[in-house]
Amino acid sequence: MLHVAVAPALPDVLLTPFSVRGRRESKGIAVPSHVHDEGMLVLVHEGLVLVQAGAEVWTVLPGSLGWIPPGVQHGARWFGEARGSFLYVRRDVCERLPAHCRSWPSSKLIEALIERFTSGAQDEMPPAYQAQLFEVLLEEIRQREHAPLLLPMPADPRLQDLANTLLGTPDDTAGIDEWAQRLNMSSRTLMRRFRQETGVTLGQWRQQARLLRALEMLSRGGSVTEAALSVGYESTSAFIGSFRTAFGMTPTRYLAGRG
Repeated sequence: MLHVAVAPALPDVLLTPFSVRGRRESKGIAVPSHVHDEGMLVLVHEGLVLVQAGAEVWTVLPGSLGWIPPGVQHGARWFGEARGSFLYVRRDVCERLPAHCRSWPSSKLIEALIERFTSGAQDEMPPAYQAQLFEVLLEEIRQREHAPLLLPMPADPRLQDLANTLLGTPDDTAGIDEWAQRLNMSSRTLMRRFRQETGVTLGQWRQQARLLRALEMLSRGGSVTEAALSVGYESTSAFIGSFRTAFGMTPTRYLAGRG
């Protein structure tokens, strides 16, 4: 079940904070496509978030800050334990943030500022003080490099169901023939359609999905061995090899670079 604590965004309030928390579900927690008049910053504490805005789909890992500008149609799916802090940003100041969806590795300062905004009653924070802290947040964001992790998603509802299941249960051992039977299509048709809609083979997509779910676990303190086994790798060395091929470095070095 998804628990949301949210106050209505007000036009005369600079920032409106809210939080999201929910336990893991087999296919992730779905947030239907929607649009809002304000911009939205989201700091992901736990879980792997897939955000879809138009044809673009990108992932936001724990310890990352995401941004959705006002007026952008978007939906999301949250895999793993869902926990995040959100800030609605008043529309007239959103021009100081990117015009397109973005994500950045967070920092201790960003986390402290978001915590300050989201903890306690907003009426206890004088508007001038809130605006000063927001200036610091904007400057810290400018110092962070946009670091998207893209995972193309198919448009066909049956293939979407397959993709979401593989993300929700990355250690699933079913092969292409079994999935083709589940989807009531031939193996050849499944492979062809999946590549047409995502630009990669089902095997390549599945490996990328496993690595992203492993990154989610590593980001919240799991060991490399635990992450490797939880997403279906038979050995730690095989996982590290796949990770190095995909990201150009070991998991430990990758996470250190995001700190």
